[in-house]
Amino acid sequence: MISNRHNKEERGTRHFSKVRSGMDMTRRVTRNQNDDDASNSKTIKTDDVGPWLYLNHDLLSIVMMQLGVIDFLAFSGACKSWRSVALSNWKTFMASKPPILLLIPLSGNNDMLYWLVDSEGKDFKTIIPHSAGWDDVGLTCGYLILLRKKTYEFWLVNPITRHELHFPPAPSSNQIWFSIENEGAWNRVSSTFDFTFKDLHVFKGRIYSVSIRGHFCELTLEPEPKLTLLETKNLLDEDISFPELVSWGENIYVMENLKVYKLDFGEMEWVPFQYTGDKHDFAFFLSDLSHSAASKPESWGSEPGRYVVYEGGGKGRFFIAVQWYFPHECLNVNLLHDA
Repeated sequence: MISNRHNKEERGTRHFSKVRSGMDMTRRVTRNQNDDDASNSKTIKTDDVGPWLYLNHDLLSIVMMQLGVIDFLAFSGACKSWRSVALSNWKTFMASKPPILLLIPLSGNNDMLYWLVDSEGKDFKTIIPHSAGWDDVGLTCGYLILLRKKTYEFWLVNPITRHELHFPPAPSSNQIWFSIENEGAWNRVSSTFDFTFKDLHVFKGRIYSVSIRGHFCELTLEPEPKLTLLETKNLLDEDISFPELVSWGENIYVMENLKVYKLDFGEMEWVPFQYTGDKHDFAFFLSDLSHSAASKPESWGSEPGRYVVYEGGGKGRFFIAVQWYFPHECLNVNLLHDA
């Protein structure tokens, strides 16, 4: 967990306060968590399962890969055999799916309810036990970032896998600090230059950071944590105040709202992103809580009232919502080790 507490606070003040009722859903999967043992209970319509139970795993895998994310979660809970198939193909499946909407109605003093809606309009609800009193301040690597403002403790929860990470109170600083789970401490990352960072991103096994002034750096944790300034031929526009780093394929981009720049690693130069107009190409998915990503839009076309599509006049294609969840990041807790 790498933290800049001030950034999380200013981005975490916006909450989605209204969830549209009366949704016409063809199938609903509800997941309730027991506060004591976190056991799951799912209600799944299995009237027509019959012969499907006897399909071999290869055929089941082919069928499963055609499902949407919500139906996949139902599939994985139908029986032990299907769950085995789902788990063995989990990463491949999630990597192939477009982003899904993440809706968070206000919960008052109750535990938080998260509502995931996929591109087919099917939904998945989950309650995070013991989350009353915590604030949702963003998303990172498939994990919801929860912050207890009184103590500045961080708690990361994966809403799909249910895996949790707990971290001690964060230092009050605009510098970069990192903490390793279960070690109970934050470690400051040193730099020899003035650097007020705004975002971090793991790309091809390396950690990159961008500052409020548009400086681009590489962060290394071993043998000693430090920031190394990467010289670029140009800096970003001065009016980019909250830059975000995203990547797609072989490229890394910095963006704010509807402005996108690609880093030409060969020339070490930021160049304006040019959109080809191909709607089958990747698009940028922007969230109010400052976690965006580049992804294939594929089948997004349902639930038009929940997000906005903006064609950026040759500068990109943008899907804008209060908050997106990115299935391809669902198992990204070990990005550095997997590279």
